[in-house]
Amino acid sequence: MTEKTVTAAIVTYNRLPLLKESLAAVLAQNNYLSHVIVVDNLSTDGTKEYLDGLDDARIVVHHADENLGGAGGFNQAVRLFGEQLNDDFIWLMDDDTIPEPDTLSHLVEFTLEHPEVGFVNSQVRWGRVNGNPSWMNVTAPRPFTWQRYLMNSKEPAVEVVNATFVSVMFSREMVAMVGLPQKEYFIWGDDMEYTNRIADIKRGYMVMNSIAVHKSKENTKPGDIVAETDDSRLWRYNYEYRNRVLTARRISKKEMFKVISVAILRDWRKTLLRKNVTSRGKKLNIIMRGLWRGLFFNPAIEYVLGLKIAKTQSLRDSEMDLLD
Repeated sequence: MTEKTVTAAIVTYNRLPLLKESLAAVLAQNNYLSHVIVVDNLSTDGTKEYLDGLDDARIVVHHADENLGGAGGFNQAVRLFGEQLNDDFIWLMDDDTIPEPDTLSHLVEFTLEHPEVGFVNSQVRWGRVNGNPSWMNVTAPRPFTWQRYLMNSKEPAVEVVNATFVSVMFSREMVAMVGLPQKEYFIWGDDMEYTNRIADIKRGYMVMNSIAVHKSKENTKPGDIVAETDDSRLWRYNYEYRNRVLTARRISKKEMFKVISVAILRDWRKTLLRKNVTSRGKKLNIIMRGLWRGLFFNPAIEYVLGLKIAKTQSLRDSEMDLLD
């Protein structure tokens, strides 16, 4: 069998020291790596000059004309993978992701042993290899599957609902089926929505021995507006709540109502009633405005030029057929 090849993709914005560390770790992978796409979101810290000075045929650099946000950057990276390269898989990460030398090998080898897999992602640790889990990158196991992992600690992977774009890999075939990440999300939630699309066709798995380090500033829970104390970050939550609603809508109306209810009964209520909440009024407005915008937010899904094939039946539909 011909060895499979992988394109890694890193999206970066004004974090040159971390980008250098991430790129070095990616280029040091011990197997399967063929290309590395770096999408620079109009950085102003010398990133452009650094990337333009690299002399490695594996590296493909794209300088954006504007800051596309993380979502737009990953949209462009997957588009470049589909249109300009011929590798079998694409492996996505932020510029503060530092994979171990064998991180990619474990992802590929699990996928080759389990061809029914739609995507695979790594265990993500915060700050260092033996650090705590990176909470923003911990995704839920699929219901009614977790019991077998309690019974057998030697399971090579855990079936998960979705994944973040911090060391996640999927095939060219999946790109052809589900299209591109939703660039209109701009920031937050685009990875969940996209891996939901994949997992509706083929399931996703966290590969236990594939380890990546996430060097984010803080090890916070995702989208926790109540605990947020940095006023300069609040604009992000406008996208968080809007994007949550669309992601849920694309699953079902029931899921949409659940997401809206949780946002109001938990986040809005806690923001209103809990003591010592900073920027209380602004946060309350952001939650309600974001939820409202999400009801009408419905950008079209894009596909790679010349790379589109019909999806197989939805696994949700298959499961419903079994219940009928």
